[in-house]
Amino acid sequence: MPKPPAWMESLIDIVANCMEPLSELGPLAYRWCNEDDHWEIWVYPAPAELVGGAGDGAVVSPGFSLDIQELSSAFEKLEDVRWQAQAFGPHDQVGQNLSFEGVYKGRGIWLLVLSEAPRDEEPGYKVDVTRRAEEP
Repeated sequence: MPKPPAWMESLIDIVANCMEPLSELGPLAYRWCNEDDHWEIWVYPAPAELVGGAGDGAVVSPGFSLDIQELSSAFEKLEDVRWQAQAFGPHDQVGQNLSFEGVYKGRGIWLLVLSEAPRDEEPGYKVDVTRRAEEP
């Protein structure tokens, strides 16, 4: 996939700054397409592969909360915000998501913040579950 435009990278940074991790959160991943100058962008936490312990090799999705008000304020014009609470069948790549439709930096945007990565996404990082927190 070609390198995304700078304005898109700035939007992804805004999404990242609006996320608060509920567990160890690695990098954000994203996919995008442009059709008739309308941009569709999916942003989601990269899945993590567990290393060590009983769950060794399992792939998990990190949890997060999202500051919807802050993210909404990044748009010049916000036409719609929607929560999709369930996936639509086994071939649905998007799953649960919060979508924002509007104008960002003069471009028509449909931004989807997915609760989990699409099923075909490879793990973006590893979490060593045998690592113990250091005592204060």
